[in-house]
Amino acid sequence: MSSKKKLWLLLLNGIIIAINILVFSNAFLGFSLFKGTILSIGISWVTILASIIAFFRGNLKILKNNEILSLTHDIKTLDDCISVFEEAIYNGDVFDENIKKNVEQIKRFSRKNNTIKDILLQKFSKDEMTYKKFSDVLKEVEKVIFINMCSILNKISAFDMQEYENIINNKIDKRTIPKEKLDIYDKYIKFVNDATNINEEILLKLDKMILEISQYNTIDGGDIKNMPAMVEMDELIKNAKLYK
Repeated sequence: MSSKKKLWLLLLNGIIIAINILVFSNAFLGFSLFKGTILSIGISWVTILASIIAFFRGNLKILKNNEILSLTHDIKTLDDCISVFEEAIYNGDVFDENIKKNVEQIKRFSRKNNTIKDILLQKFSKDEMTYKKFSDVLKEVEKVIFINMCSILNKISAFDMQEYENIINNKIDKRTIPKEKLDIYDKYIKFVNDATNINEEILLKLDKMILEISQYNTIDGGDIKNMPAMVEMDELIKNAKLYK
């Protein structure tokens, strides 16, 4: 949750608490729900009911407020992507499953990336050409995953979640919506699904790469490109770039 959203939640609930203290505390007005004049009892009940409505509606509105579009401008790392995905989870249910997958994919990539580097350091020094070649590949993989994650977030931020949910919940008659518009919604959803699947394929190739590296005691620099996992990874990276 962003600091701005936390601040709004703190401000709203602080105001609700302050109003109730002012109305019911003996240090101030000291009103009661059951004792006093008709006017004071009426004010007390109005205060309680208004506080309940403000609490639930206000907090829900702040939590569901879409800050994704502005946050995507500040994304520089995969960790930044995780922060924005955590905001996006409050924006509707359409992409929730993919969002959870995307966050887990980022964490898995980080673990696999560290595992590969640890294995390489057991076999090579950082100055060796073989290590540098593997390191370059890992940087390229991270770049592709980062681009995919940013593209997913951009699609989610541009998606009119409220209108789409109103359509699928029959709050808006589908017959009044142009087919072209419904097709656009489907394309957004398909894009997010496809990009998420590409990330999953990349992670699978990394698993194969870890297995292959761990099986070799020595790997010559010239042999790296011929490793099955490396060939598959290169092909997948090229296709991913074309896909974007």
